[in-house]
This record gives sequence, C-alpha cells and structure tokens, in this order.
Amino acid sequence: MATRRRTDAAVVAGGVVTRAAALVQGGVLSLALLMPALADGQTRPIDGHTFNPPPRKITLSVASDLLYDTNVAHGTETAARLRDIEQEDVRSTNVAAIDLALPAGRAAFTFLGVVGYDAYARNDQLDRERIDLSAGTKLPLAFCMFDGDLHYARAQSDLADLSLVPNAPAEAAANARTDRRADARLACGPAIGIRPFVSLGHTETTNSAAARRFQDVSETRYAAGLSYANPVVGVVSLVARRTSFDYDRRPPDGSLGSPRFRVSYAGVGFDRRLGARLQMTASLGYAWMGEHDARSGRRLNGLNWDLASTVRLADRAQLTVRTSRAIDAATGTFANLVRTSSFAGTIIYALGPSVRVDATASLMTRAFDAGALPQPFQLIDDRSQDYVLGLEYRRARARVRLAAAYRQRDATPDLYDYSGFLLSLGVRYALER
Repeated sequence: MATRRRTDAAVVAGGVVTRAAALVQGGVLSLALLMPALADGQTRPIDGHTFNPPPRKITLSVASDLLYDTNVAHGTETAARLRDIEQEDVRSTNVAAIDLALPAGRAAFTFLGVVGYDAYARNDQLDRERIDLSAGTKLPLAFCMFDGDLHYARAQSDLADLSLVPNAPAEAAANARTDRRADARLACGPAIGIRPFVSLGHTETTNSAAARRFQDVSETRYAAGLSYANPVVGVVSLVARRTSFDYDRRPPDGSLGSPRFRVSYAGVGFDRRLGARLQMTASLGYAWMGEHDARSGRRLNGLNWDLASTVRLADRAQLTVRTSRAIDAATGTFANLVRTSSFAGTIIYALGPSVRVDATASLMTRAFDAGALPQPFQLIDDRSQDYVLGLEYRRARARVRLAAAYRQRDATPDLYDYSGFLLSLGVRYALER
C-alpha cells in the first residue's frame, strides 16, 4: 500500500507506524512536517478511502516557521544548566517539500520529501538539518498485492526524549537521531473476501552523540494474519506479530542490561473509511515481552490499541480523536523499552471559506523498562499534557498559521518536570497539479 495510506493499513495489518506516515493522510501534506513547531499538536484527520488508491497529485511547497519557546530544555532549571541550555529561545525552521501520488490502474507510487533546517537564536548547538523522506509502492502480482515502503528521517532529538548523561550532559544534548526503515507486505486472494497476508519490516535508529550510541537499536518486525474485506463493512483483520530489538552497541559486560529484547503481539484490526460522516481505523490486541535477563526488571505486558476517528459535526466543524498504546524502543534514555499511552482530540471550525480555528488537547504517559540496575538520571515514567489553539488563513496557494500552546510534564525523577508556553507563526506556499 502506498506510503500516504500506511498508517491505516498498519492498523489493520499490525504493522509499525512511523511518525512521518502518521502525519500524512489522504494525499495531504501535513502541516506538522511543513510547520513543525506547533502543528504536531494537532490530531490529524482520517482521510482517504479503505479500498481506493490515492488520486494523482503533484505538490511542491515551501514553508517558514518561527517558534518562541519559554522552556527549550524541557526540564527544570537544573536540567537546563547541566545541559548548558538557555531555557527561553526562538527557533526558525525553513523547509521545502515535494509530495507525489502516481496511481496507474491497481498500482501506485508515492513519494514525500521534506528537507529543511532548524536554527536557534541562543542555543546554536541545537541547530540541525531536518530531513524526512518516504517512498511507497503498490504492485499487483497475479492474484496478490505487494506493498513496499522506504523511509529516512534525521533531525535534532526533542530534549524531552533525552535523559541526561552523567559524564557529558551538555555534549549529549546536541544529538541528531536518524531513522532508516523498510517495510514490505504481501496479501493474496480476492480484493473482496478473505485474504491472508504476511509482512516484514526493519528499522535502524542511530544517535550522533557518542555518549548515546549505546542506545542505537535495530528493530525487526514479522507479522502474519487474515483480513476480510467488504465494501459495506470495511476491512477486519486478525494479526500476529513479533518484534525484535537489538542494542548491539551495549557493553558486553551487561552493565547497561541485555542487548536483545522481544515483544509479541496478537490482535484484531478494523478499517472503515468509506466516505461516510464517520471515518474510523482501530486495532486492539495484547502485547507481551520476552524473557528478560537477570538485570532487567519492569515488564510492560498488557493491552495495546490504536483508535483514530474523524467525524464531521456540521458543514463547518470536524472532530478528530485518537488514542493509542504501544511498546517501542527507548533510543534517547537509559532504558530497554518504553510503553507509551496517548489520548488526543482536535476540533476544527471554519469561520469562513478562508479562515478556520482549531483547538487540541492531548495527554501522554510513558513507562520505561529501566532494568534492575537503573542508571543515574534515569527517566522512570512521565505524564505530559498539551493544549493548543490555532488560527489559520488560506488564500489561493498560501497559508498563514498562528498557534499558541501550553505544555506541562510531571516525571520521575522530578529533574525532568517542566512547563512552558509556546507561540508559533508559520507561512506556507504550495503549487499543486
């Protein structure tokens, strides 16, 4: 399935959803990539169609964004001082993007490329390129359908995702995270009816800071299942998946825990995007961790889910809600794995043909498996809240967006507690064909 529809396909197939794929829906290039400051706070609407390929589209765009942040360090004053970070700062981001959708019968090719640069007025050690490239293909093979995706992303890590490094807290703050991902899925059988499928995926995540390279991780995913497709109901799937996490750069003496972990998952998925007032994708299952070694402690077993729904409340209003829980690698902190639970909702109201307002509220909790021998400054768990208000003006090919936000985090240890206000102004210009 093409890249822009990977999010919804993964809900059904039990695949791993990347941040880039989650921000692109229905052939629309997300403002969260073009205006990264506060557009991330929005819950993206569910677009597209369960059965139809994306329409042909070629979009070239440029965007510029200014962000004022009262707490760039995303921690207490002590954490900011240890990291040598000025808490109050202004960041400018300039990007160029191309968004392609080229369907050809039952086949399709998509490409999304975003290249830009983040520059800070006071914390220039955080200046970094911002790259996000995704390519996808959908190919019919006899009575089967093959879906392939490639993804590359590189950017400065959010300091909220980085624990302090005892011997190099300042040097380790400037860290570029790089993700390389490949996914393949093969489903055979009739387009309407029961189809078995298998999928394989691999992700390599690396950190540029030398003190964080022991958290570089390779992730391999295997999945298989059955799906039932009906043009009235949508697609219902049963899936079993295993994910292996390998921290190959961890010390061989085991001082930072085992280098290998496994997570298994079994569940059901549902995809119903049929052009109705209510659009929905969902998955629900149980995930459990493999056996730990003697140094590993916290187990993150339990229900995992992903529910996204968009409903048109009236001609001018739209509500999108999303909640999810998943186990993933911990690439920025002294931990083995992390279980993230999130709840978010966005309401958009059109004041007229050119002006709309939006409001978003979100809650995220994280529980880290830190092992039986936690390291200094280890992040054990946290709870974050975000509230965003936005105003957007559209005229022809141009968009201007003003947004304000409040963020708060309560963490263990309280070294990572913080609150902050953000103000963002973004401009985008696009050429579409």
